[in-house]
Amino acid sequence: MTVTAENILCTWVLRFDRYLEIEKHHTSHTRSAYRNDLQQFILYLADRFDTEHPELAYFERSAVRGYLAALLQKGYAARSIARKLATLRAFARFLVRESALITNPVRAIRSPRQPKRLPIFLTQGEMRQVMLLPDTTRFAGIRDLLSLKLFYATGVRISEAAGLKIKDVQLWQGTLRVHGKRDKTRIVPLGRQVIETLRHYLPQREHLLMQSGAGADFLLLRDDGTPFTRQQLARLLQRYLRRVADRHKAHPHALRHTFATHLLDEGADILSVKELLGHSSLSTTQVYTHVSAEHLRRIYKQAHPRADEA
Repeated sequence: MTVTAENILCTWVLRFDRYLEIEKHHTSHTRSAYRNDLQQFILYLADRFDTEHPELAYFERSAVRGYLAALLQKGYAARSIARKLATLRAFARFLVRESALITNPVRAIRSPRQPKRLPIFLTQGEMRQVMLLPDTTRFAGIRDLLSLKLFYATGVRISEAAGLKIKDVQLWQGTLRVHGKRDKTRIVPLGRQVIETLRHYLPQREHLLMQSGAGADFLLLRDDGTPFTRQQLARLLQRYLRRVADRHKAHPHALRHTFATHLLDEGADILSVKELLGHSSLSTTQVYTHVSAEHLRRIYKQAHPRADEA
């Protein structure tokens, strides 16, 4: 078969990327993850078939199995392998839909079994400690306190927080509009303490913009008036979390886990927590019920005088 752009895998990766953007409305971050996974697979095929430009014909069941085995041999975790396989599944479905492939080479391949891991979260005591750390005599400290409170009070993802705009805050209603995955928008209530911190922060933010000459409409701004990237905001939060918790807890997503776990500990129903987190499936939220139940068991054993006999 003559090699043309139509039967080169890289060509179809570009088309798949446009499909994810235009039809599926995936974020640039999600699309970048897909591209990276597919590029890794293409590099494997290039090495396996000793070619510079792997063709569509090389995307077959045996090649996929060989790729997964190679990942396992390199020490990739089951969770990472499952994600890369999910990328290949989505790509294969697209190729079949576009009639580039007749059959789906990934359909019957199972994901590796993953060990059950409960979400890591901070205790209420640790959260009280971390809220005392920012120096609120300075703009940066007020902003940092607001960032910590927003994550703990709303359960936002790091990408969602970095993308928040001023117009997303409705102080008069006490709510925050969050733009989540796949362009889904949810309204999250803001607690009294968050609103108070916002009222303190917003005038300081306006003053900063006047001084810097920046025109950003993002809610959370750096010291020079420019918005945060996901990575910059994550590093900011990590600096505070590391001062009160071990390294396993010192990442922004732990605050999202903490938000959900503490809500359930205090009696919130799981359907409400699902909506607040922006989960599309209840099964995703149910992991927090196991966390909460385990937490209650530990408290029971510590506090009940005859726990060992019960």
